Amino acid sequence: MSIFLAIFLGIVQGLTEFLPVSSSGHLVLFQQIFGINIDCLFFDIVVHLGTLVAVCVVFRKSIVELIKCPFCEKSQKLVFATLPTIIIALLFKDFFKNSFNGNLLFVGFFVTAIMMFVADYSCKHNYQYKNLGYGGAIVMGIFQGMAILPGISRSGSTITSAMVQGTRRAESAEFSFLMSIPAILGSLVFELFDVSKSTLNISFVALLFGFLFSAISGYFAIKCMLKVIKKAKFSWFGVYMLILGTFVMLNQFFLHLF
Repeated sequence: MSIFLAIFLGIVQGLTEFLPVSSSGHLVLFQQIFGINIDCLFFDIVVHLGTLVAVCVVFRKSIVELIKCPFCEKSQKLVFATLPTIIIALLFKDFFKNSFNGNLLFVGFFVTAIMMFVADYSCKHNYQYKNLGYGGAIVMGIFQGMAILPGISRSGSTITSAMVQGTRRAESAEFSFLMSIPAILGSLVFELFDVSKSTLNISFVALLFGFLFSAISGYFAIKCMLKVIKKAKFSWFGVYMLILGTFVMLNQFFLHLF
């Protein structure tokens, strides 16, 4: 893998991990476009670590508070949110693994598009706000589990599920991003078991640049998403996902046709 491609994929990972457009979906799409047929598992782990650093930097105060009070209400809610994600990941492990061939990519993009329009509607018509409860955290965890499917945005689906329940935008976004920490760590643990010598075929320099640019772009993506939350401009992402999903669907149709 060239340094340029590592930087590009690092930026894609960082931006799409936190913007509501699906990082896994975009990585699968670009790997198909560039014809990457080498095992990129270790590279994926490294760029995910970069996005993890971005979350820790932006929400360092909240994370410090959670470390000081590991049994506080927010910590308990994070546990409640993480459990359904783990259960879904284990129950449908083979299905999710096979879905990374890209055959269902356009479906995931369309699902994300619908969620973005729902989020926009919820922002503009929900005036009865309430704090996120344990039940709401579980629902967010279920949607996070569904977002393992490439094309379905983790941040978009979890934030939308919270806002539909009446949770305020800022609280929905912060909790969604904090949820990503155990989710990313968990996925890294599972992926590490699959790492073999064949996956270590990418140079250290490429890995370093991928890590740095995923962290930097992830930081700006989180900042951008927090502004989007305030202005309730989700529909633009919905339009983008509709266009992208249509492109992928037509591309697959013509490939099978010819």
